[in-house]
Amino acid sequence: MKITAQEEYGLRCLLQLARLTVNNNLASLHDIAQAEKITPDYTAKLLMVLRQANLVESVRGKRGGYRLSKEPEKIYLDEVICALSGEFFETNSCNQFPGNETKCVHISCCSIRSVWMSISGVLFKLLKQVTLKDLLESKEDAITKFIRDKLPASA
Repeated sequence: MKITAQEEYGLRCLLQLARLTVNNNLASLHDIAQAEKITPDYTAKLLMVLRQANLVESVRGKRGGYRLSKEPEKIYLDEVICALSGEFFETNSCNQFPGNETKCVHISCCSIRSVWMSISGVLFKLLKQVTLKDLLESKEDAITKFIRDKLPASA
């Protein structure tokens, strides 16, 4: 599994928005791009995707800019990742590997598909528990802290 640039920088843009828009201020496209050292064009693309997913609001005009559409504690990482790229394993992905046939020859008895579906389910269950606020406040890795605090220790 790879984390795409769109997922990485999209999440980073959301974190910058949360930092830059304290007290309901607006953040400019330029400020976000500069803080993340990415181009304004790429930043605009990411913010458009996040706006379409109702994670970001934009205000037009001379004093316009961007802000989160809801509080950081109400934005969960699973919805961010889904907005930026969809699920890690989509149920129709088996259509991508048909070999020489029109559909996969293992479609009715695939042991591999169940592995990817299970991993995706576990990952998204974990991401459903971590918010932007967790990432903003935690000096240690938020996922590591979550696993340590909330998941049972392995036997």
